[in-house]
Amino acid sequence: MARERVTQADEWQAWAQRYDIEGGIRTFESGLTVKVFVGALFVGLLMMPGSIYLSYVSGESGAGAAPWVAVILFTELARRSFTTARRQELYMLLGLTGAAVGSGMQYRSFIWYAYFINTPQAASYEIADKIPEWVVPAGDSVGVLTRSLLHPDWLLPIGIYLVGKLLGTLRSVSAQYILFRLTADLERLPYPMAPITAQGATALAETTGKEETWRWRVFSIGSMAGLIWGFLYIGVPSLTGVMMSQPIQILKIPWIDFTQSIEGFAPTGVFAFRTDFGQMLFGFVLPFPIVMTEFIAAMATQFVLNPQILYRFEILHQWKPGLDVRGVGLFNGLDFWMSCGMGKSFSFAVVGMAASVPMLFKMGRTKKTAGERGVFAPPPNRGDFPIWLMGLLWFVGMGGFVWLIHWMVPNFPLSFLLGFAFLYTPLNSYITARTFGVLGRDLFDIPYLHEITFILSRYEEVDIWFAPLPDEDYGRGTQSWRVLELTGTTFTSNLAGTLLIMPILIVSGIVVMHFIWKIAPIPSAQYPYAQMMWPINATNECLWKTSLRDGNSEMLQAIRGDYVAAGFTGSLAIYGMLWVFKLPSMWFYGIVGGIGADPGSMMARLLGAVIGRFYMIKRFGMKRWYMFNPVLAAGFACGVGLIGMGTVAIALVSKAVIVKPF
Repeated sequence: MARERVTQADEWQAWAQRYDIEGGIRTFESGLTVKVFVGALFVGLLMMPGSIYLSYVSGESGAGAAPWVAVILFTELARRSFTTARRQELYMLLGLTGAAVGSGMQYRSFIWYAYFINTPQAASYEIADKIPEWVVPAGDSVGVLTRSLLHPDWLLPIGIYLVGKLLGTLRSVSAQYILFRLTADLERLPYPMAPITAQGATALAETTGKEETWRWRVFSIGSMAGLIWGFLYIGVPSLTGVMMSQPIQILKIPWIDFTQSIEGFAPTGVFAFRTDFGQMLFGFVLPFPIVMTEFIAAMATQFVLNPQILYRFEILHQWKPGLDVRGVGLFNGLDFWMSCGMGKSFSFAVVGMAASVPMLFKMGRTKKTAGERGVFAPPPNRGDFPIWLMGLLWFVGMGGFVWLIHWMVPNFPLSFLLGFAFLYTPLNSYITARTFGVLGRDLFDIPYLHEITFILSRYEEVDIWFAPLPDEDYGRGTQSWRVLELTGTTFTSNLAGTLLIMPILIVSGIVVMHFIWKIAPIPSAQYPYAQMMWPINATNECLWKTSLRDGNSEMLQAIRGDYVAAGFTGSLAIYGMLWVFKLPSMWFYGIVGGIGADPGSMMARLLGAVIGRFYMIKRFGMKRWYMFNPVLAAGFACGVGLIGMGTVAIALVSKAVIVKPF
């Protein structure tokens, strides 16, 4: 019997329906109350230090824990007060708490550049003295040497950032809203992934009822697993790092490197086993075909393609014995995989456009039903805004942003900035909004757009690499407006909550990041992930930022048109074969995504996918298992986040009370 061909839209929507909730909500209520605002602020600010600390220790922020902690406290208080929590309140609580706990990360780039400006890499590539003062103070400034974000030396970088944040808020809110009205109200695109997000708040609202549901038990199991794992993986090295000069790591963070062990039979191959078993949770949730094909393609790359083909034909020619995974990855990237990766990215764009555009035009011809989605007039009481006002706010925000960039780099051609701001950004955002509306994911992306722009502009100064460009994409943000609609949360209450909490987060974020930096230098033994990754990241950044200095730069030499073409045509050939044999398009994203990747980084995710597919689904049934997944993942993130919060509290207190001998 011939296999039927299934479109990408049908395939992805069928997967999303496993998490779907019943119908849309047509009654809207405000989700912003005093107790929601105070609860989000309290839990968010309480867990913010732990999130920042975790990101430097393990590379994972654990920011997903805080919203669920807030929801647990909120729902338990509601139950003990003999009241119920509305889904609007819970969704608002999730959003505000997430914003609060992540607010410290907005200052992460300041810490990075304070480190980068004094690295041997920045000095050897002769760019340390060319980093603009609006990015970071001078490397010998007091604010950098004393690790103090509160020093006056940081006034200009932080001031520029805050002006940009204000303008960015104007642009993002207004543009996302306009695109949502066009795609969701006027074009009736389904946004298949939005119900997955909405389900969390909808389901947890049930816990405030009289009877305890299965969700609390599943969440508790996930939380205990997260506490145990978090203590072993994060707690032990963090606590011993407070007392010892070298922390104890039960499992090496972030990976155990087997690259040198396999070089005898697989030269140029890499295999670094990622020790974060929290990745199993992603394996539970991600589509099984993607996880499996990605791993198989990665194994074939590192054990067959790299050593037996690319190395033998001297395409990978910079490799030498004794390199670790970072060195092999850097040299392999310069020799081949960077260019090939560009080609793969272009193929994703082409395949995404070719698959989505015909469906979008077909959906555009669908007849609209009066009084329902598809008519530009919004539903009553949803809290909509005048389109003309949102358009005006966007023009003000984008115009101010272009002026700010022009002030930063006055010699860079203004025409490129205007073209990005008022031509590319609206078009790119509209395409992304429509692909999110149909497929629930972004399929269109022009890789290395900044680098191509700098080459075309013939601008050779280093400062442009540190400046933001107005090539923005607001399309993915339209999905959050659809989730608001599904949960019945008024748009005005969501915007009001965001604007009310923003000033508090701006101040608290910088204070918390300041104290995290004061604990120990970043990177250092106290922060294993940063110590492992930041030096190689500094090398990569130097390569890019000097790539246009002259025609002999390593980065420009590494970008070869024939290798880009190989990645592009090879990826399209894989898609063509899958299309001919009517195989799922998920295989394409898995295979092409896995080619060139490290299979060791996927082991935990693969284990989760296998356990979920061959044990959990048989044990609980597909429907129940996919109901358990989001709640279990939230509980695990909560447990790990609580460990991170506790360890950073101990570290901060010990920093304040331990007196070192002179």
